[in-house]
Amino acid sequence: MKQLETIQKTFRVLGILAKIAWIFSIAGAVLCVVGALCAFVWYSGGQMFSLMGEPVTIFATGKGMNELLAVLLSDLVMLASEAILLFFAGKYLKAEQAEGTPFTETGADMLQKLGIRCIWLPIVAAVIAGIIVVCLGAEETGDISNLPSLVTGIVLILAAMIFRYGAALEEQCKR
Repeated sequence: MKQLETIQKTFRVLGILAKIAWIFSIAGAVLCVVGALCAFVWYSGGQMFSLMGEPVTIFATGKGMNELLAVLLSDLVMLASEAILLFFAGKYLKAEQAEGTPFTETGADMLQKLGIRCIWLPIVAAVIAGIIVVCLGAEETGDISNLPSLVTGIVLILAAMIFRYGAALEEQCKR
């Protein structure tokens, strides 16, 4: 039973870390929206910030409006997809804490769905971010790779299979 307590403590820490990362993802997405609005106002000839009556330049003058918006909007899409995944991860970890063991059918189903989401959601986000970049005609943007999410999704699906097997073994022992 000591191993199960260690698993529970680990999942509790992971739940806290998922919540913190979720908050940072949302904050980053909000900052991307604010940045896009500031870039649009700046491009339109307006002034967003001033310090002692002097305008404060927050954007480099070398980049065009399309590149600024492409980077900000593609990052917004990627951060929103990460926030969604972190929300579902936190939901799973909270349910696991309530059950007291990861070896349940419900938990295995939630983990399998999370693994599947880790595979398809970043792909969709990367496609949307790519479409934004192409539509705005930008040449350079941030990294929109989804390989780590693909590997994470596969590992979560495999873990769900193991947890489902553990749930079947526990059920067998109770009989």
